[in-house]
Amino acid sequence: MGKRLDLTCDSSSISQGMDFIKEALSERGVPSAEITRTLLTSEEVLAKLISNATGEGKIKIGVGGRFGNVKITFKGKGTPFSASDIEKELLFEQEDDEANTIVRKLLNKILDDRLHIENSNGHNTAVIRVVKSHYAGLIYTLLALILGIATGLIMQTALPSDVSKAISSNLFAPIYTVFMNALKMIVAPLVFFSIASSIADFGDIKALGRIALKVAAMYIVTSAIAVGVGFLTYQIFPIGHTSLATAVSEEAAAETIAKGENVSISIKDTLVGIVPSDIVTPFQKADMLQIIFIALVLGLAAAALAKKYPTGRDFLSVFYAIFSKITTVLVGFIPLIVFCSMAKMMISMNLKDLANVILWVPVIYFGDIIMILVYLVLLLVLARMNPLTFLGKYYPAMVSAFTFASSNAALPSSMKQCDEMGVSPKVYSFSLPLGATINMDGNCISLMITALFFAKIFNIPATNGVLLSLFISIIVLSVGSPGVPGGNLVCIALLVPQIGVPAEAISLVMGLYPLVGMMQTCANVTGDAVVTTIVAKHEKLVDMDKFMARA
Repeated sequence: MGKRLDLTCDSSSISQGMDFIKEALSERGVPSAEITRTLLTSEEVLAKLISNATGEGKIKIGVGGRFGNVKITFKGKGTPFSASDIEKELLFEQEDDEANTIVRKLLNKILDDRLHIENSNGHNTAVIRVVKSHYAGLIYTLLALILGIATGLIMQTALPSDVSKAISSNLFAPIYTVFMNALKMIVAPLVFFSIASSIADFGDIKALGRIALKVAAMYIVTSAIAVGVGFLTYQIFPIGHTSLATAVSEEAAAETIAKGENVSISIKDTLVGIVPSDIVTPFQKADMLQIIFIALVLGLAAAALAKKYPTGRDFLSVFYAIFSKITTVLVGFIPLIVFCSMAKMMISMNLKDLANVILWVPVIYFGDIIMILVYLVLLLVLARMNPLTFLGKYYPAMVSAFTFASSNAALPSSMKQCDEMGVSPKVYSFSLPLGATINMDGNCISLMITALFFAKIFNIPATNGVLLSLFISIIVLSVGSPGVPGGNLVCIALLVPQIGVPAEAISLVMGLYPLVGMMQTCANVTGDAVVTTIVAKHEKLVDMDKFMARA
């Protein structure tokens, strides 16, 4: 339940309002530092409401929230004002002096984007978001996930097939497609300006090179570990039976195989393809490796010219902030998109295929969970950081990755949580976009398990030569995964013929792959964040007080 207080429009009421807010926030367990910061903001807002008041109305203050969120709402009749009006009143009369610069920096911390003010019909309403709980987003997302699955199953069983498909294609699919298109539109510039601005802000280029090498080396190591985890998981659960070979549908697999016909998995082609022939095509094709290369070049150039032309570095930082803000708005629609996505998937899910290979899904989930535990052990051993604290801070990004089944789509959430863990943007702004492109540990696990699963179905022995071939190919595929829809299905179609399995075998798992893709993406982004945190800790670029602070 929220608490409310009515105040008279008198400056003497300010202290009463501050006492009320302090007591209400303390009762809700808000940290003392956050209470102090909020009181500074509240005092200025309340003073402005009183000075702009018209008539003899009262100022109403409410402290409330749900699912761990805490916010303060001020309402009063009066002439309109904004946060910038409050700032102007607090600045000194001189322009651009040192004192005003200091005041502006202080006000940026006090009157930040937590404060929202609007005026309607002669009434001012100011809202201060004190605590934004991750549990609220988690609860809404999980409810959307459950409702989406239930809605899809009910429609599949209770409605005629044509009606279900019509609703899916005309309602769920368009909403999902619009959102994903918007996300795809924003991811490329977000990655580009994120990396470019982080590099431009680096004063020590040698330190940047050292960090980049550490990040890349750890990504390769974790990918090798992931392949081993996939192999051990299959040894524990050796699923597959030769009777499933008769269920292979060449027609169902034809489209995916066609996508992979012109895809190469050679290391040479992957490395050569990093350098684009022009600056426009990588953004048109969303080729993340090429976009990262361009961002590296631009960032290094901006860093080299920072003393002479600081505007270039500021330009990159401003555009990074702009695209981050757009992404934050898009992420607010996650629950709706999760509902549409799950409902659409369950309506079209082939239950016969589900029954045939149902065990394949939990086995891959088991492997991904084991890999996440490995990450936590690495965090404890290599960085001496509490893995439970890491999970408590980072799990919102894991939920986003699970629901989106896309490392790029989960990137904004991952970057936000790394920031809240105290990891310096100098590290995560570079390492997370890179990891979303080349570090696919969850994919490595599913590729190994699926390849061995198919080998057993087609009665192909897993000799040392077969295992070595799989190990090398999977590592290369994890770095240069094709940038096409269902990319990992294409990887499977490219991988399994090397051990004698027909590529058409992917028809066995196509219907269930969306479920697997969710968990493997969760493992992917968790690995990116753990590597980022470990490297940042070794470079002394983690604010441990912020990491240990309660979420």
